Amino acid sequence: MKKILILAAVSFLAGCVGSSTLPQKNAEKLPHIEVPKEIVHNGKTYYLRAQQDLGSVARYVYLENKENLKNWKSEIEILNDRNTEQRSIADRIALREKVYKNTGVEHFQLMEKDDSLYAFVIYAPSAQHDDWQVDVAKGENVMGCGFAQYQYSLKIPKTKKLMNMGKVKLIGYLKKYAVDKEMERLSTTKWNWVCRNNE
Repeated sequence: MKKILILAAVSFLAGCVGSSTLPQKNAEKLPHIEVPKEIVHNGKTYYLRAQQDLGSVARYVYLENKENLKNWKSEIEILNDRNTEQRSIADRIALREKVYKNTGVEHFQLMEKDDSLYAFVIYAPSAQHDDWQVDVAKGENVMGCGFAQYQYSLKIPKTKKLMNMGKVKLIGYLKKYAVDKEMERLSTTKWNWVCRNNE
């Protein structure tokens, strides 16, 4: 639930929802990044399961074959913000920091490196979600198509081992075994985003 609220808030702050929202058929005519039907990540294959194009932003969600949008252990999301507001990466960082702080997210980091935005967020279990969730993302500007972001999300069960750790130790554990490994993988991956214009 927290993730949904934060995504909605980030979308709103990024100008993704509002007067610029277009019907699906009109959105398809806008420049957009070309996305694959499947993605291999960590030796696992993820398939395109859902997509939504609101005009100024498009989202694509990938899941493993046996998982669904309500019940998954890991997922990949590709975000294409057409950047009609001409926001810089620094602007994006400032907006996300504001959203996370306003929604009570404690554990996150956003940074700009080599013209890319790197981010991670750790969500604690809640009344709606039993598991910890780690999101790791890399985004960059794509000529003619705005901003593209690749995000890997992983749910980590609330095991007895994790329950017995103090908060500081637990966050350190999640960073070491989930965040740092995925951040290294994203930082060494070369992106070949292709911008398409259907006009």
